[in-house]
Amino acid sequence: MGAVEHLKTLCCLGLKPESAMIAVTPLLHEIIPHGWTRIWQMAPDATCIRGYGEHPETGVIFRERLWTFAKDPSSPVSLLFGPAFRAGGIGWLLHLQGRGWLESRHYREIEAPLDSCWILDAMLADGGRSLAAVNLTRPRSARPFTVDDVQRLDRLRPWLAHAFRRSNSCSARQEDEAPISTAGAPVRSGLMILTADAKRVLQTPGIEPLLHVITGDPLNNRRYVPARESLPAPVLKLLRQITGAANGTSNRPPRMRISTAYGVLMLEAKWLVPASTLPADAARDPKSCLISVTIELREHAIAHAARVLRESGATPAQTKVGIQLALGKPKSVIADELGIQLSSVMTTTKKLYQTLDVHNSAELGTKIWLDQKQDEARQYLWRAG
Repeated sequence: MGAVEHLKTLCCLGLKPESAMIAVTPLLHEIIPHGWTRIWQMAPDATCIRGYGEHPETGVIFRERLWTFAKDPSSPVSLLFGPAFRAGGIGWLLHLQGRGWLESRHYREIEAPLDSCWILDAMLADGGRSLAAVNLTRPRSARPFTVDDVQRLDRLRPWLAHAFRRSNSCSARQEDEAPISTAGAPVRSGLMILTADAKRVLQTPGIEPLLHVITGDPLNNRRYVPARESLPAPVLKLLRQITGAANGTSNRPPRMRISTAYGVLMLEAKWLVPASTLPADAARDPKSCLISVTIELREHAIAHAARVLRESGATPAQTKVGIQLALGKPKSVIADELGIQLSSVMTTTKKLYQTLDVHNSAELGTKIWLDQKQDEARQYLWRAG
């Protein structure tokens, strides 16, 4: 089955908007080849409240610079606050990408650092009100977008609008020190080097979007938002756990799992021992060493299951049933939730098992939840060997 049909299926799975943004991105690449995807949820005043940018530095550049273009009529940003937002339009930026575009301030300060040049934009509307914006970008070396690309994206807009409609429960987060369970493939990762008293020494460019996911702070493209100076509470808690283990005041391992609207965040802290330091000396005074904190965002379990099923050859109908089976739901419950006959669930399940070469829901769950971890373990052993 084609990518369009599977994208429509993803848009109807009930994922939270932030997780849906991540889930549909690979399919958007398949339907309309491009370099980077940017998606935002918009407030009624056109302020960005949540978003996902494939390029790891999107959030930093937009937070620091985008607001300065709000009143510049030669910039695409001014259209976002004006007729494009109100009309729920598509392709509003194409006419700006002609003569003078490559010399424009917007291109130099916003697009060039993000390895993007040509932009295909679309506003997504729900009930006559714009609720989200999509930007597909291509690098300068690629060809600009064409009318065919506009038409392809236009046909997807009702489905994307359904997936990104606003939800009041999007900011819910839950900390969990339990082992990794049904978290999908890594989407983005970042690293911070800290002292034992929580002072930053170094951090990778992609860490800021992950800290934003942890705190759940809304974006604001209308004013300057400085980089966050203080560390989020979960990171400070992780530091207390690793330093507490060194002085005997904590018995919790320095790792954490946080469920967010974007997916599952995995946090882990480790001591960094200088090469010239003897292990015995480091053990006596570990707090004199630096601490590395890695943060990894993994895709939502439902999005992960949908991707694995599609890559295994399942049809959209089989994907919807297969996700429910992998979550451990009985066939009668699946029939009720999907609004189909039990006999249809039985028939679809049989065809799905044949497609994936499995015999029951336990084997299906193993294929979806465990095969990737086994592959990662084999890759690690190969590298170690």
